[in-house]
Order: sequence, then C-alpha cells, then structure tokens
Amino acid sequence: MNVTASRDEKPGSIDVLVVDDDADTVEELVEFLSKAGLMCRSATDGWDALKQLADGFRPDVVVTDLRMPEMDGMEFAERLSRFGDRERPEIIFVSGHAGFDDAVAAIRLGARDMLTKPIDAPKLVRAVKSAQLTRRLRQRLDAPPERGASPASSLAKPAENLDLVARRRAALGKIKADRRARSALFPSELFSDPCWEMLLDLYDARLAGAEVTISSLGSASGVPLTTALRRMEALQEHTLIIRGEDPRDKRRTIVRLTDSGLQAVENFFDSYLGHRSV
Repeated sequence: MNVTASRDEKPGSIDVLVVDDDADTVEELVEFLSKAGLMCRSATDGWDALKQLADGFRPDVVVTDLRMPEMDGMEFAERLSRFGDRERPEIIFVSGHAGFDDAVAAIRLGARDMLTKPIDAPKLVRAVKSAQLTRRLRQRLDAPPERGASPASSLAKPAENLDLVARRRAALGKIKADRRARSALFPSELFSDPCWEMLLDLYDARLAGAEVTISSLGSASGVPLTTALRRMEALQEHTLIIRGEDPRDKRRTIVRLTDSGLQAVENFFDSYLGHRSV
C-alpha cells in the first residue's frame, strides 16, 4: 500500500492529515485514502498535528478522531478554526461514540462531516474528496486578482461558476448537517424513504469526482438494502439515476445521476439558495 508521507519530506501542500492515537486506525484510514490516490500524512494526536502545521504542512482536509488523550478532536478543531480562510483545512470527524451534542459542536466548528466507526471506505473517500473540492474552490474564490486584471475580469463567467458551485456545496453541507441533527432527535423510521438522501449523496459524489457503487449507496441510505434497491429502481424509472457496469471491475455496479437528474438537483439548490437569500 501507499504509506504515509515521510517525516523528512519538505513541508508543503498534502491532501489529507489523519489524526488518531490508535495506530491500527491510522493505518486503515491511510490505506483507504492512499488507494484512492490521495497523499496522506498522519499524526498521533492534536498536538502532533498542530506541530506539523507549524512546520509548514498544509493539508486540504483533516480527518481526526473525536476521542483522543491530551487534546481531543473538538479542541483540535477549535484551534484550527482560528486559521484564516485560505489556510484552514476542512475537517472530518471520525468516532465510534458520537452523540447529538457532539454533532452540534462539530457543526458549529465548521466540520464537513462526522463518520462513525467502523469506517466505510467508499464513504470516507467521497467525504474527503468532497471536502477537498470545497477547500480548493474556497481558495480560488478568495485569491486576489492577478496583477493587471481589470475589475470586470474578476467577475468573468468562470469565477461566477466557481462561486455558484461553492454556494451549492455550502447548501449541501447545511442540508446534510440538518439531516444528521434530525436523525439524532427523531426515530429514523419517521423519515425512512431514502430517495432524497440517495440523490444528495450522488450529487455530492458528482461534485467530488467520485464513483458510487450500488452497495455503498445502499449502505449509506440508512434503510435495509432490499428497500434501498427498490427505491433505486423507482429513481431509475423516473430517469433520475442510471446504473452501469464499472469498466475497471466487472463485479461492481456504478450509480450516477442522469443529466436530467443532475439538472433537477441543481435546480433545487438554486431555488433553495434563492429563497434563503431573500
């Protein structure tokens, strides 16, 4: 497997910093992410992670355990929140014992996601790539205009498109955070139809440039796989999703939004953002 970056390498940008005091967990998470082509480093606790940041390493995303000795994940995230927008990495928490209060605190600290152990590898990779895309869009939007560029050029269509994608990403993050808070407060069977959650997960994957298999989409839906498969069939009948064979692994079936499905979801976000801006 691809191993964590060497401690002797020169400081600079990396994809992911994995923070956990359990060596086996670190090895597992780094293996998942490295196989997806992401460059990783690891830290044994919050202090170690802060030292690496002080040494000049700049991860796009931090995946950190919630429960750690000395400095737990929340305190570490609180310190990261003091970084400027261009320097602050996106944060994803992992925990085996997270409760509602933890979820609320994580949201307030700007966490992109909170994943429960044991970690589902495809879900972790999707969450990290989505967070990475969000951070890079934020950096590009916050970048000062190039020397000699006119004010009009800074408002050119590519920048407008980047801003729209960033706003959709922010709206998606808010909706998913609301969903996690709702799940912590109400019995899950009250909101058991997974169709909307599946569409959101597929849109999230589309923005992150990640593939979603039937099994990972079904397991993330929160309902039995047989129910998830029936709802996938309904979505396919409405031409919102399409299923196809993975050309790299004939044993896997990939699920994607159709063009009309993508357009419908993006129309929803545009309407959502329009109503919220009033």
